[in-house]
Amino acid sequence: MKDGFNRDIDYLKISLTNICDLKCTYCMPQDSESSYNNINKFLSLEDYKFIIKSMSELGIKKIEFTGGEPLLNPNLEHLIYYAKNYCNIEEVIVTTNGIKFAEKAINLKNAGLDKVNISINSLKEYKYESLTRGGNLGLVLKSFNTALRLNIDTNIDTLIINNFNDDEINDFIQLANNFPITLRFFELMYVGKLESLFNEGYINVVDLIDNMEGMTKINSDDKLVRHYYKKPGSKGKIGIISRFNDSNCWNCDKISLSYDGKIRLCTYENKEYDILNFINKPLTFSEVMKEIITYKPKDFNEIKNNITYRNLNEL
Repeated sequence: MKDGFNRDIDYLKISLTNICDLKCTYCMPQDSESSYNNINKFLSLEDYKFIIKSMSELGIKKIEFTGGEPLLNPNLEHLIYYAKNYCNIEEVIVTTNGIKFAEKAINLKNAGLDKVNISINSLKEYKYESLTRGGNLGLVLKSFNTALRLNIDTNIDTLIINNFNDDEINDFIQLANNFPITLRFFELMYVGKLESLFNEGYINVVDLIDNMEGMTKINSDDKLVRHYYKKPGSKGKIGIISRFNDSNCWNCDKISLSYDGKIRLCTYENKEYDILNFINKPLTFSEVMKEIITYKPKDFNEIKNNITYRNLNEL
């Protein structure tokens, strides 16, 4: 698919649920739903299969399953297999908090999983437990080791927050030095519950890494980050996801499907398109998507004053 700026849109992020087994302070309200019954009342397994098949026919080549926590959806393994074997999707990714990934990793890999993004916002147990309201860092590190052992391409995603984990940046960089991973530092954005953190917690991570001794900037091999960084002799690399500094928005090839059936052309924009009425109507769905895609914003400057009200678990 081509958007209004002639960019090839071939990456679809699919949310399977807004429910999570953690309640991170920056992501979910403390009183948010914790029951795992009726994990998604908006989209069924067959609905997701229709969307994946239809999107593949429109040119989508990469699919990322996310949430909430996608491993809570019992259909995840089936959808990975379907995407890889029936829809010719070239790359399937799962973004997870890592709590349950170790126990399911081998089945997910056998289904066709290519890459996993594991969120780790602190390497200190007391900080991790506090931020996640009870999460077990040991389980997450076990998932990290399991992914590496199974040769699953692994990203570690870390949201940098001033006066919380900025003192751990070098510890995370050491992970990238020692293991063949991509470490991705995320700068804070003023969306959902992050808005209250933004003023006090924002750090310009690009400047910080740019000025770090021994760090070499290398060309990016994807469209998410503009540059990667690497230390001499390191096994992994470091990327920074920033909307304010060194952004790569104009190369964006991604759109998102929320758990409640809304297409989002930019993760952060407060604009979305309901496609529930077009599911299982192949011709209509195709024509509607071709039109929607033309409205994708050019870059962050176009939407910076119209940021989504959704919390991260709902995107």
